[in-house]
Amino acid sequence: RTLTPAPPHRFFELRDAPLVDSPNGRMWWHSLPLPDGTLVRGHNADKSLQFKMWDALELGDLAGKRVLDIGAADGFFALAAWFAGAAHVTAIGTTHWNTWPHNITLAAQRWEAPLAIETGDFRTHPLKGPFDVILFLGVLYHGEDVFGCMRRLRDLLAPGGTIAMETQMTAIASDLPIFECASDSYPTTVPQDRNSLNGVGISNYLLPNDAAVRNLAESSLCRAGAIHASRKF
Repeated sequence: RTLTPAPPHRFFELRDAPLVDSPNGRMWWHSLPLPDGTLVRGHNADKSLQFKMWDALELGDLAGKRVLDIGAADGFFALAAWFAGAAHVTAIGTTHWNTWPHNITLAAQRWEAPLAIETGDFRTHPLKGPFDVILFLGVLYHGEDVFGCMRRLRDLLAPGGTIAMETQMTAIASDLPIFECASDSYPTTVPQDRNSLNGVGISNYLLPNDAAVRNLAESSLCRAGAIHASRKF
């Protein structure tokens, strides 16, 4: 007999919900749906950006899978993974962002989603892997040691697993793999924000081009692939 796929969770149906301001008085990075049928007004002008990013990842049914969301911010992607069927979702962030873990905790409680919320630097925090899917969204360029980060991701990844990565890219055109150093002294693609250098995951460091990302993956014994052009956001 033919099995009919379960309909998407209501979480995914709220991309056009009425916008509301912060439910806790803090700034929100993600435009995140709440179970009362509203959408928290996130930082980006495109209030459907997180939905577009999730669609672009094409992770499919996550039934039975263990998911790790690194730099999870307000929790949109951790919640999306849970509502896409994941068996377990761990979200990690640092208190150097003053919204952590306040926003993600509120969102998880509102949705009654049992996320495992961890506070620490993913490079050294004792995470209980391995994970079938690792979400590494908007994190790479905030890391001082991109190669160390990739080794850590590889060690946390289950055999045959997937690392979904999104990063700020350099505007410098080159066919060779290059990293641009973010700077407050030179007109780089984005500034460094050197005033935040003592924090973890805040300042910008190295901005890759496409070839550099692919080379990073191959150096870590991973196979790289880009999202389909029709899914770009």
